[in-house]
Order: sequence, then structure tokens, then C-alpha cells
Amino acid sequence: MNLFKKVSLLMMLGSGLTLTACNKWLDVQPKTELKQEELFYSERGFYEAMTGAYVTMTDNAAYGRELTIGVLSVMASDYSVTSSSPQAVEFLKYVEVFDYERNQFKPIINQIWLNQYNTIAQVNAILENIDAKKHLFKGDNYSLVKGEALALRAYIHFDLLRLFAPAYAVKDGLKYMPYVTRYGEKPTSFSDIETIVNAVLKDLNEAEVLLKNDPVGGLVGSDRQLRMNLYAVKGLKARIYLYKGDKPLALATAKEVIDAKKIRLMVSGANINLDRTFHAEHLFSLFKEKHEADVLYWLTVQGSGAANPTPYYYTIESKISGNIFENQPTDVRFKMPMMMMYLGNLTPHKYLYQDVPSSTPGIRRSYIPLMRISEMYYIAAEAAPDVTTALLYLNPVLSSRGLPALGATANIQTEIRKEYRKEFFTEGQTFFYYKRLNAAHIDDSPVTVMKPEMYVLPLPEDEKIFGGR
Repeated sequence: MNLFKKVSLLMMLGSGLTLTACNKWLDVQPKTELKQEELFYSERGFYEAMTGAYVTMTDNAAYGRELTIGVLSVMASDYSVTSSSPQAVEFLKYVEVFDYERNQFKPIINQIWLNQYNTIAQVNAILENIDAKKHLFKGDNYSLVKGEALALRAYIHFDLLRLFAPAYAVKDGLKYMPYVTRYGEKPTSFSDIETIVNAVLKDLNEAEVLLKNDPVGGLVGSDRQLRMNLYAVKGLKARIYLYKGDKPLALATAKEVIDAKKIRLMVSGANINLDRTFHAEHLFSLFKEKHEADVLYWLTVQGSGAANPTPYYYTIESKISGNIFENQPTDVRFKMPMMMMYLGNLTPHKYLYQDVPSSTPGIRRSYIPLMRISEMYYIAAEAAPDVTTALLYLNPVLSSRGLPALGATANIQTEIRKEYRKEFFTEGQTFFYYKRLNAAHIDDSPVTVMKPEMYVLPLPEDEKIFGGR
């Protein structure tokens, strides 16, 4: 069985289990058992199964679109929806005002939920089989695969929590989603926010032990930044500790990642022309075939038959230049090649290389960043006990981006907020920043006052009806 067939098989296994609750496909499990036997027969089979989970994450319903450049960026007000294409206005005008009851928005929410639990089902299939097949693995490979699987399960559940539950600070004791740890049709009961967070950290703590010999950051071998590696695990823990409001642990854990120097900030003045997502700085990212073609279609006017076409995801030039990047011409995230005119529109080129000859060696295209080393500096700065310490972490990022250092009178929280808008523009993380703080307003949003419930995606209707929880 070749790699493509095995990846497709894992995607079908996850889909079958996820959709079982909705469609009562009671004949899925016997077929699944046979297919698992075919898949988990070798060490390579487990690696290919993990690849299947990562591929599922690149679906447009997940990080391939909606959870990065798509709806999360719309909700963070990265775009100028009313100036976008007519098709975009029809759909996205409801997204940017958090009108979840509209029929245009509901299918997107449903697919996000299904795809995320699809990935979890695939990972749980791996975890259910791997201990009994430990003898198949050489060296540290068993620990690497199991550690990755646990960490990926934690990552997906935490993002589901950040989407479908209120900010941690709300602590209302209500149950919002299940933390699914078994592979099969039996539904898992819903849990409250605290229980979910504890389950995520439990998986991450076990993963960290298993990944202690992770070769991430080495000079040879596979690109471990495309997998849930040791420093992605530590980085996710730092993200969670800040989400919980545990600043001492957030600072200590972020500092571990920074001080390890396995993944570093780029040097000021570095040539980014062939690495526009700054992949060298990614703690964790995905690789999506033809991602550049998709982004080119969404961010430009490809395929539009309109007389005066505008892109689907579009930001007016004054908003990009002034509101987000503050007209700072030395900021590498703002100047060429990161922002260029394309068919009359100022277009983000973070994911695009159509101006570079396709034969050029070393282009780092098709990467989707999910966690960056820069975020660890932001976490450390926000969690720091005083301004002096905060600047020790915030100023290195500013320097690497070509910006001047801040002084002792700086408003650290304001500067961090500005940095999230610049650093994670069209990546989705900015929305989570506002939500973590329960911010009363999202910069440039048409919503004057954000109510806490506006930050919470509603449970999909099919889950309410058929979930059996």
C-alpha cells in the first residue's frame, strides 16, 4: 500500500468515526478494524498514519484556510470586508460581526468541528495501536511517534477549546466539548474548561518526556518543524499557561524555548525573499500542497469576471499601511517582498512567490505557520514581572523585524497588541489574543463592543441532535 493510499485511508477512518454520531453508520467499526490491521503493520505505517493526520489539518475547513487565513482572520478584522468582492461581502459580512446564526456561517462552523475531531480520531487510532507494536520501532522512533501523537491531540483539543468555549477567565463551570482519548464509536462526555485544560497539559507533559531526544533544530535529517516536536510542545504549554493567567509558568516555559536556541529569531537584515513565512522561525507549521495557488486565488482577483474585480480576502491599502503596520517602512513584515502591488491592489505576499521564477532553488513555499518563536518572546514579555524584563524579550523581536527598540516608558500591553496584529496578520492567532483578554473591542472591527458570548462559536446543530452526549 503506497503512501497516498495510506494517508487517504487514515482520513477516511477519521471521517467515518466523526460522522458516525451524525449518520449512525453502525457498520464503520468492523471495516475500520480490518484497515487498521493493514495500516499498523510496520514502523513506516505509523509514520504514514501521522502524515495522514497532518494532511487532514491542511483541509480548508481547518488550518488550510478557516483557522488561519480564513474566518479567524476575518474575525480579527484583518480584512476590509465591505470593500471585498461581492461573494465575500455576501458571506463574510456575517463573520466579521459574529452573527453565528446566519446560514452562511453555520456550515463553516460545522466543518471546523468535524475536521478537528476527524484529526483527533486519526491520532487516537495511532495511540490505541502503538504500545502493542512498540517492538516494530528502532531507536527512539517509538517515543517520537507517540510523543507527536499525544502532542497533536493536545494541540487540536486546545484550539477547539479556544473556539467553542469562553475565555478561561470566564470560568462558568459549564461543559462545552469532549476531550476524546479513545478510538471508536462510543461518545465521550462533554467537559468544562478546567477539565479540558488539565487533559491537554497531561498529554503535553507525557509528550515532553517522550520527545526528550527530539532531533529538532539539528543540521541534518527531516524538517521536525513540520511535526509536533519538543519545542512545539513546550511552546504550546507556554501558550496555555498564559491563557490560564499563570504568568510565572508562562514566562518560565517560554524562556526554556528561547534559551534552548534550537529555533531562533532571524538576524536583522536577513534576506527573506525565499522564506516569506519565516519558516526558519516556526516552532510548528504544516505543509500544504498547492497552498500558494489557493492563497493566490483568495487574495487576488484570479478567476473574477467582474468589471472592477476585488479579491475575496481584501484589506484596503490605508488599513494595511497605517492601522496595522503603522507606516513603518523598515518593518520587514510590511515592505517588499512581503507587501506588493498586484493588479492594482496592495497584496500580502507572505504565502506568495509568483514574482520569483519557479526554477529558483530554496523557495520555502506552501508552509502554514501555527506557532512561531516570536510568540515565545511575546509571551515572556507579557508575563514578565516588570517593564525592564519585558523589554528584554520584546525588543529582540522588534530588532529582528527592523524596528527601533522601545524604552522604559513603553506601554508593554499596547505594544504587544500591535505586534500580534503585525506578526500574525492573516494567520488567525490575533483573534485568539483578543479572546484570551476578553477584549471589549477588536481593533478596526465594525463591532463597537464585544460581548463575551461573541467570542464563542456555537455547538454545531448536528452535534446537538445526533451527538448522543
